[in-house]
Amino acid sequence: MPQEGVEGKSYKEQPEGLTERGRAFLEALARRKRARGEELPPLYLKLLEGAAPPEKGVHEPPPEEAPPPEDLRRKLREAPPSPALPNRQELSASPPPPERKQDAWSLADRLLAEGERRGTLPGLSERERRVYRTLLALGLEVLARRLGPGRPLPRSLSQATLFAVNDALAVALGLPPASLYRVLASLEAKGLIRRRAWRTPATLKGRTGVYAGGTLYAVRLPHREARPRLDLEDFRHPWRDLEGDARQGRTAWSLRESYTSPPKEDSGVLQLLLRFSLSPGEAETPLALDSLTALLRARPAERRALVEALALSLAREFRDPGSVRFYAWILWNALRAELYGLMEGALEAVSWAVKRVREALAKALFGQRAEGVRRPGALLAHLLRERGLLELFRQAPQWRVA
Repeated sequence: MPQEGVEGKSYKEQPEGLTERGRAFLEALARRKRARGEELPPLYLKLLEGAAPPEKGVHEPPPEEAPPPEDLRRKLREAPPSPALPNRQELSASPPPPERKQDAWSLADRLLAEGERRGTLPGLSERERRVYRTLLALGLEVLARRLGPGRPLPRSLSQATLFAVNDALAVALGLPPASLYRVLASLEAKGLIRRRAWRTPATLKGRTGVYAGGTLYAVRLPHREARPRLDLEDFRHPWRDLEGDARQGRTAWSLRESYTSPPKEDSGVLQLLLRFSLSPGEAETPLALDSLTALLRARPAERRALVEALALSLAREFRDPGSVRFYAWILWNALRAELYGLMEGALEAVSWAVKRVREALAKALFGQRAEGVRRPGALLAHLLRERGLLELFRQAPQWRVA
């Protein structure tokens, strides 16, 4: 409508400032941002500060006049230049320092300091603190390996569950077994650990029976207060192949004979204990998820061996040796979907599903779920079906990719 058509018409003048509903919305939005640790934009602060209408009888000062354009241009010319962003050549010449990953020992020390600051860590003697710190670092290292490279620890984590052989723990710490058991009993009385023997059927020296293969530990994190606990799923996990260890001489007796003195470095202590703390499948190198996308860069002659190795690694990690062909079928079809343009990012979707299964297994093992994941392969198939990959794989033509 032209301007002449509206002249003379009366319109209701809009009130200045925010309405009550608008102010309530901004306040709720500000509370959510502060709860997440985010900073409020300057526009939000200005609106919240100026949202209240002026009181009656109070006259606001007149607004300041804008500077003339000549003064504004002069101030802009005199202002110091903003630092220019580095280009690709400058970044290549002086790259930023690499991010240093925090190891299990430094993380354990940080959690111990946090527990002392909060007052949730009871008083410990020097020997008790040493044993507790070792168990805590061992549990964090086992959890980090189970989660996979690059995965952070769950924020709700309150304990770490681990398997250890007490004779190996005594050798690693340089303590007599009797002294170690006294310290463990004291830590359990103070609510920092919970321990139970892990037993498994085996045939040793011609005698078949149920033998104690080690000890299960639930180690409370220092900054938490809930008492640690061991679930039934923890005892069902195949922590150790007792018969295979006996055949290979990987026993605590041979360990005591080979170590005349305990390791001097923390890393040596951890490596010694990991020989018994990792399950048979976990002791090997875990599957690197970037190797899935490496299938695209591999030459066609190398893809068959790479797919076989990845499928075997997945079957071993998910304790599903009868499904090697299923995992290979997933990898072949994801590669086929990428190469023939059926679905971009199919291998990345498979990597995402493997990460979710790893996280579910870790949460089930370390007390984050009420029930365990009995069939990791079925969970992987469910996640792929939700993303539409399984249906695509069934309908796609079986074109050659190797």
